[in-house]
Amino acid sequence: MRYGVLGPLAVWDAEGRPVRVPEAKVRALLANLLVHGGGPVPADRLIEDLWASNPPGGSTNTLQTKISQLRRVLGREQVVREPAGYRLLLADDVVDALRFQELAVRARAHREPAVRADLFADALALWRGPAYADVAESLFARGEIARLEELRLAVVEDHAEVRLTLGEHTALAAELGTLVARHPLRERLRMAHMRALYRSGRQGDALQSFQELRRELAEELGASPGPDAAALHEAILRQEPELATPAIGSRSCRTNLPAPLTPLIGRREAAAQVLARLDPAASTRLVTLTGLGGVGKTRLAIAAAGDAAGQYTDGVWLVELAGLGAASDPDDIAERVITTLGLCDTAATEPDLDDLVGWLCQAVADKQLLILLDNCEHLVEPVALLATSLLSAVPAAHLLLTSQEALDIPGEVVHPVPPLELPRHTDPGEVARSSAVELFVQRAAAAAPGFVLDADNAAAVSTVCRRLDGIPLALELVASRLRTLSPRELAARLDDRFARPDVRVRGLPDRQQTLRGMLDWSWQLLTPDERTVLRRLVVHADGCVMPSAQAVCADGELPAERIPDLLSRLVDRSLVVREGDRFRLLESVAAYCAERLAETDEEDAVRARFVRYCTESAERESERLRGPEQRRALERLNAETVNLRRALELAVAHDCAGYAVRLVNALAWYWFLRGRFPEARRSLRTALTADVGAAPAARRTARAWLAGVELRTSQPDAVTGPAGDDPTAGIDDPVLKARLQWFVGTGLTGRGHHREGRRMLEAGLAGARAARDRWGEAAALVELASHAPARDGAADLGAALFREVDDRWGQLRATRSLALAAEHDGDRARTERLHREGLLMAEELGLWTEVVETLTFLGRAALASGHTERATELYERALSVSAERAYHRGEIRAEIGLGHAARLRGDREAATSHLNRALAKSRSSGHETHAAAALAELDLLTRRA
Repeated sequence: MRYGVLGPLAVWDAEGRPVRVPEAKVRALLANLLVHGGGPVPADRLIEDLWASNPPGGSTNTLQTKISQLRRVLGREQVVREPAGYRLLLADDVVDALRFQELAVRARAHREPAVRADLFADALALWRGPAYADVAESLFARGEIARLEELRLAVVEDHAEVRLTLGEHTALAAELGTLVARHPLRERLRMAHMRALYRSGRQGDALQSFQELRRELAEELGASPGPDAAALHEAILRQEPELATPAIGSRSCRTNLPAPLTPLIGRREAAAQVLARLDPAASTRLVTLTGLGGVGKTRLAIAAAGDAAGQYTDGVWLVELAGLGAASDPDDIAERVITTLGLCDTAATEPDLDDLVGWLCQAVADKQLLILLDNCEHLVEPVALLATSLLSAVPAAHLLLTSQEALDIPGEVVHPVPPLELPRHTDPGEVARSSAVELFVQRAAAAAPGFVLDADNAAAVSTVCRRLDGIPLALELVASRLRTLSPRELAARLDDRFARPDVRVRGLPDRQQTLRGMLDWSWQLLTPDERTVLRRLVVHADGCVMPSAQAVCADGELPAERIPDLLSRLVDRSLVVREGDRFRLLESVAAYCAERLAETDEEDAVRARFVRYCTESAERESERLRGPEQRRALERLNAETVNLRRALELAVAHDCAGYAVRLVNALAWYWFLRGRFPEARRSLRTALTADVGAAPAARRTARAWLAGVELRTSQPDAVTGPAGDDPTAGIDDPVLKARLQWFVGTGLTGRGHHREGRRMLEAGLAGARAARDRWGEAAALVELASHAPARDGAADLGAALFREVDDRWGQLRATRSLALAAEHDGDRARTERLHREGLLMAEELGLWTEVVETLTFLGRAALASGHTERATELYERALSVSAERAYHRGEIRAEIGLGHAARLRGDREAATSHLNRALAKSRSSGHETHAAAALAELDLLTRRA
């Protein structure tokens, strides 16, 4: 059962059908138990609450009668008698008030304004009227009613503020007026209304609203407006710039740039120069920061890009290329950019997506964004090709690169990054002004608390910084030595070290010699076991977590339980960087360690352990992708994506006995959930071609996955169905076979091969039932129901099974099928409720095209019910998400919906603007059906003029 208290008391069964609770006293009894949140309520308390000071004769028996009546409605097991009293059995999410509070908490915790607005809106949509409306006069409910109303108003205020950041001030100016009149003393609500009025061009109304607040507070409380409201009033009077409407698209300042862990030292002037070149209005659109390894290119690039973030309406994005192999092509880099921009789900809607560079250029053609490609030196040729294509096709795109060499293409501006400024004198004051000294002192103080630059050590510190040529990485590595050495001792060691001829490496420039010498010295100071761990870590392309470090670095001579301590010591020496639960090697350290690993006879064994760990880890996570750990498993696989790709490359290149096919089989479902079909198709093909020694059963499984993927990524007329009667033939595992029959069957039906697809789905359903696989049975039932909404109970049973295994993706899929069935039955209220539930799950899983489709459906439903303001809000949300995710089909549908809503409101100008934009985008992107729909709406607008 589910219970509704945000409005008149309501009860629904598991399928969402209303359950009638007869008689006022029984409803009051249920309300009382709900007020107590599933806690026990003594019988005498219930009697007092239900009958106040006038209990009936034999009140205990009368109460038991009411309890029996309630049990007949809800089920006897739902109302429990305990020594402490009666209580209602409640799961976590069965009361709408709890769901409301959960959504509010999630909204406040989310970083993206658009998602926060969606979550707040979904929370408020749960309210059907005043809380506990049936028992509003009862004393037992008043406290809870007041609490819930306060929570609701706080969410209304939160929602209004986030909508202001999204530019929805015009709608808010109209909507909040009634609320402010009803709650005239709520300053936060009043301030949101004042901002909305001001941004809508109604400065006088905004000032008048403040005067009303001042008068109400004086008359009711003898008080004055608080400092925040007064400051807003003053800002409106002065028309301060920060009150202006935020630029469209800049509302979330979307970026994935990491927060700097330490201040930027000695690079502010350089950062300002780079920032000036990154101005969206500047003619320069490609800036490459060049310099030797360890000089601080990435740190400078991130600082400059972060300063520029507010200028790019579609965000600033860091794309790390160090994990890509030297054989990567432009499509590999484009795929990394697509993933970083969060466009995989959109790309998955496109059939036959072979040209990833072309698709990326088309997807972001109208975006204003800055992309930072980090560590390009091993990929100069493919990066140059991608940069040329992007800059040619996307007029408002800017690229910032870090590389040890320039791309040497037209339009590129090269900005060399030199080492930090060296001290010119030994005077302590002069030494302290050197940026190299400033960095060294900061790192030394972190390594040896209490260290300060003074007259006694200034000369030695100056010598250290000059000896290391001001190279930031070298300074950071040596600073940790002050735990055991004084500055003078350190300077003497360095003088002795670099005076020796054996530390010179033939062919390296002087400054590169300095860094190499510093790395050599740091290496020699390590114990043998520390060296072993450091060189073995380099096999990880994108850092690692502790279990991975233990699996890869440990062997018969070095036990796994020693790895955490050794890794901690390497972090202390600044050779390994810890970020949260991940451990990384800096670029120059990684290159050095790769050389050291190649000098040993253990490189093949380390690679093999890395491939084995990645494969087994992916297999474990694959099992978790179909249950309660789904979201966490997705997050873990997201974090390990680069390492998993490296593992596949190594497995293919070094013929790692069946691991390539095992790995792609383990990742196939993850790729599906993340919409990474091009990667899935390429990886499955590569593994099957290269890993001929894999077990026959594993190869058959990979071929079945590939058949299902190709059905989803090829043009409809290019698909005649997979070769043979059943691409899953020969797979012995009954659970796996049934699931793959579902996967191939859904691919067939999606390409219009309904008879073959249904046959495959029916076989999958039978196989899952025979194997007692609840997930497989649920998936097949839901898919069959989606193609036949009236199918008897299939969607309901599938939904129940997905809830039982607690698979959120499956519940979303089932909710969609249930909504189709409800729509087929004409049950509009249930259809909308199911779509709202599906919307929350789609947002949680990051399935943004599903979010857009659901929002547009809800917008159509709102229009059909005559709620044009609600429809406009829904379509605006759909447009916002579509624009962020480059989902052109969704943008077109949202614009058409907004045009329809504007026409119904009588706003011809807005309707014409929305519909013309929809028409232009439809024609430019080849969506002729949508162009016809836009023309039809424009025709209606003209005829009704």
